[in-house]
Amino acid sequence: MDGYDLVDVEVTHRDAEDLLSDSTDADGHRHTVQAARLRAGQTDTGLHSLAQLDGESVKLLEHQVDAAHRALFEMNGKALLADEVGLGKTIEVGMILKEMAYRDTDGSVLILTPAQLAKQWQAELREKFGLQFICNYDDEFDGFDAHSHIIASIDTAKSDRYRTEVLARNWDVLVLDEAHYVKNEETDRYDLIDQITYDYAFFLTATPIQNELTDLYNIISLLRPGLFGTRDVFDQYFVDTSQETLVNRNELQERLGKVMIRNKRAETDIDFTDRIIDTRTFEPSTKERALYDAVSDYVRGAYAQNQGQKLVLMLLQKEVVSSPWALERTIQRRLDEQASLDGTEELQGILDQLDAIEAVTKEERLLDIVEEARERVEMGRVIVFTQFRATQDALLERLAADGYTTHAFHGGHSSEEKEAIVEAFEANGGVLVSTDAMNEGRNLQFCNIMVNYDLPWNPMKVEQRIGRIHRIGQKREVYVFNMALKGTIEEYVLERLYHKIDLFQQTVGELSSILTRLEESGTSFEDEIFNRLVNAGSEVDLENDFDAMAVDLQEQRELAAKVEQFNSGVFEGFDLGDSDD
Repeated sequence: MDGYDLVDVEVTHRDAEDLLSDSTDADGHRHTVQAARLRAGQTDTGLHSLAQLDGESVKLLEHQVDAAHRALFEMNGKALLADEVGLGKTIEVGMILKEMAYRDTDGSVLILTPAQLAKQWQAELREKFGLQFICNYDDEFDGFDAHSHIIASIDTAKSDRYRTEVLARNWDVLVLDEAHYVKNEETDRYDLIDQITYDYAFFLTATPIQNELTDLYNIISLLRPGLFGTRDVFDQYFVDTSQETLVNRNELQERLGKVMIRNKRAETDIDFTDRIIDTRTFEPSTKERALYDAVSDYVRGAYAQNQGQKLVLMLLQKEVVSSPWALERTIQRRLDEQASLDGTEELQGILDQLDAIEAVTKEERLLDIVEEARERVEMGRVIVFTQFRATQDALLERLAADGYTTHAFHGGHSSEEKEAIVEAFEANGGVLVSTDAMNEGRNLQFCNIMVNYDLPWNPMKVEQRIGRIHRIGQKREVYVFNMALKGTIEEYVLERLYHKIDLFQQTVGELSSILTRLEESGTSFEDEIFNRLVNAGSEVDLENDFDAMAVDLQEQRELAAKVEQFNSGVFEGFDLGDSDD
């Protein structure tokens, strides 16, 4: 781009758009003539700020540096960063914002993320790039008109309380994480982004196409209005009526090349470590088996009488394979609520069976894993995941009694407490027992052993757990231990579903494609599992039902693979960029 005037480039860009559309629907956004500010006072387009970064805090990879450079200087400061999962899109944005701070073009910056990732963004930008942002979850946050550098949940920004403040301001920079969440123009999120005014914008998503090519059209039309003309023209010009093949492919790729950067894992120099899965199923004791059967019978009977109880009954079915302590709390609460209703006798019987259990099989077997880690792994670090606070409390008590250094992590901790817990785990080692609150974008590459003490029925949650340790920066093989009791719903989910779709070797993006297609009927993955459990007439029926579900999942996986092939056709030609620099 050196030697070209950015205004002239934009005029040429708009002339090309006019071939498809007589107008550019760019209301609410400034023309990218403001991108000239990026070059003000500079005789070249180098990333000068990189020299200021501490190599100990952040290791910049070639594809990340290239993406940041192209987004700033070849795309006029408006780009869709669409790298595959795990390639460091946040790092790319960090480099972009660092360079903009160096050039004094970041007077006001708004970063919108899913709620669970806001604090992660704040920490990464501060620790790796020295960039200070306030988060809407901080006590010091006084609104969107009171700070110059803000990270916020997109749902907070679109809320009635803050929407007017957000839209009243012209932002120098807008960053939108997980941009595929705004693919639907009928949503409040889409409407918010459509109305925000900004000079520069950087959208991030690993899955720019989830179901059809128009997903991509909607996202890019927010970022660069008019690039593809109207939607009708876009559909007629680039996609056949079946949505399965492209037409005018070369022109589509040329236009995407103006705004989108996509790096793929297979084509980078990153050497991801292996992921080793160790599934351990255990025979429950006689008393544990009797308890499981009693709870399952109660759940089936109660659901047949009142399907409105579905959520609490599903909870009971999950708790019984997690621990007696988790189950006890829910049973006691249910007894208190139903003191005068039928069915309390059955619940009291379950409570009596709970009291009779003296040893918990999974707890004993967990000690085998953590003891082996204490002997063979640096500082004996292990992360143990459970869905239930009562199970967490019991495991922490038992581990501490056996002499292990322990750490608890759950949603009840403040952001500052969570940071301190992770730091203590890294510094002191031992065993961190966490609920799924740890899914909130935490990076724990310093640990390479993880235990699923109980298994979420949603495979996305399992992959998100694994993703805490299996990511860029992990230098060792990652070991994932899955624990399940034989002959329970947990074993069915693990053996008949997760292993049959190779869950543990897939990425979040691939799983998202499978589950999105499966759930288009309106039934969630967890609902499907529960329905099969309560409606099965016998053990054989249950096995057959889960086998049938595995076949359905495999079909969805094949459809997802076809979508990926389609995507590859769209993205082909600029996966690693065509920069001459």
